[in-house]
Amino acid sequence: MIPEEPAGIAERVARLAEFLIANDLESVRIEREHETFEVGRAAAEAAVAMPETKAPPQSVQSRVEQIAADRVGIFHLGRPAPYEGERLEGERELGYVEQLGIRNPVRSRGAGRIVAILQRDGDMVDYGRPLFELDRG
Repeated sequence: MIPEEPAGIAERVARLAEFLIANDLESVRIEREHETFEVGRAAAEAAVAMPETKAPPQSVQSRVEQIAADRVGIFHLGRPAPYEGERLEGERELGYVEQLGIRNPVRSRGAGRIVAILQRDGDMVDYGRPLFELDRG
């Protein structure tokens, strides 16, 4: 068993992945009152191999807005791929989150300039993970 519950979600997932691999399990499922969490072996091996990423610091400028993932899945950049510094004249599809084979678009929600692309094409993302920063000024 896992000796103690780590504080942060990233640390909790890493510990669960290590447990899964160390015990040669295919998947593990944890059910609590209001949450269910399941990790499979392929995801666990990827989580252990990936270096821990820190969330980017919040910008102090009020005109910079983050666009976050609204679901869990695999993030892909749109075509043509957006780039940092690009000016957007109106709403545009910047990419999509693939979940169960379904492409769920990530839109700019208006005009602005792309300040940062915070995830790489093919990255696993979870709900609320920041994907882009846009300057609305």
